Amino acid sequence: MDDSMLVTVIGAITGLMTAIVTSFIIPIVQKRLEKVEERRSVHEKYAQPLAADAVNLLWRLNEILFKGRAQYLREDAPLTPFNVYKRISTCYRIAVILGWVRAIEQEQSYLFYGEEKSQTDLRRAVADLESALADSPHVEVHVLRRLAGLWDVALPDDGDEVDRIAACANAEMQHVLADNRLARCHDLLDLNAPRQMEAVHRVAAAITAAMSRPPVEEAVLTATGAEALSHIAVRQAWIYRDWQQAIGALMIRPVEGAARRFDVLDYGTFEALVTGGAGIEKIWLDRLEAALSGIDAVQPDPADFRISQLRAVTRATAALVCAIERLDLERRIIEADACVLARKLLAEIPARGEG
Repeated sequence: MDDSMLVTVIGAITGLMTAIVTSFIIPIVQKRLEKVEERRSVHEKYAQPLAADAVNLLWRLNEILFKGRAQYLREDAPLTPFNVYKRISTCYRIAVILGWVRAIEQEQSYLFYGEEKSQTDLRRAVADLESALADSPHVEVHVLRRLAGLWDVALPDDGDEVDRIAACANAEMQHVLADNRLARCHDLLDLNAPRQMEAVHRVAAAITAAMSRPPVEEAVLTATGAEALSHIAVRQAWIYRDWQQAIGALMIRPVEGAARRFDVLDYGTFEALVTGGAGIEKIWLDRLEAALSGIDAVQPDPADFRISQLRAVTRATAALVCAIERLDLERRIIEADACVLARKLLAEIPARGEG
């Protein structure tokens, strides 16, 4: 092949390679880079405000559970401006997380629906947070086991069967509350002695009937009535999933001409709703406040399961912060000290069923 032919062939090959790179490879690379930037943009659109408010909640929960600074939640806390602010702002910090979760779900943001491991971790953390606020079967089982031990009733080894028996006991408890026009198990302590013993008898009968066992002996129930009632009259305040959605919907407002379709209520608006609101909005906020009002984190009441609930919420919030930290973002949106705190709390608070 002479030199002129070689030059022609090289030129043709070079032109072909240039065309391939220009027409195919560069557009593919550009498209991938655009997708990376688009994903980061979508992440940051909601990840930044969600992270900021999750960190705020985490600091407050750490203050309540581990710093001994939660006197403002106690029933006997004086209604000073400081105490009132701290109680309302604690409710706000939970409500605003529910608001961001609702906004992300409404917009169907890629932040929750992507397939990266960090997004899977994020979805799991949100699910754990919703569960910590809403689920009570573990409390039902705890009460059942305490009563079974008190009355020497052998429970089955099958966990599902234990759950079923606990559900039967709780179903009867709902009838007891309705018959006495009470809203909460803890209100049983306000009944007179005969009514309290009637409640103990009915719960005992529901448990043994669910197990097809003979009833607990009357003498045993009489001797253990007061202790049994202390196990039954637990204090809890669950924010069920539908309630969480309602609170979340209350917390968001649509916005026009912005990167996000939704924003959350500012603290001032929230405080005005708490202190002067009415109607359905006040109902949802009262239910949220009931989850916190009257908690004594320094000398906790053994029958107050809201402490356990707050610990589960704290662990889920810490997991949420860690999951956001691991997202593929262009810039760091969580301060290092908050990340340290989140990892510390994840290590210190066992998952439910592990401790």
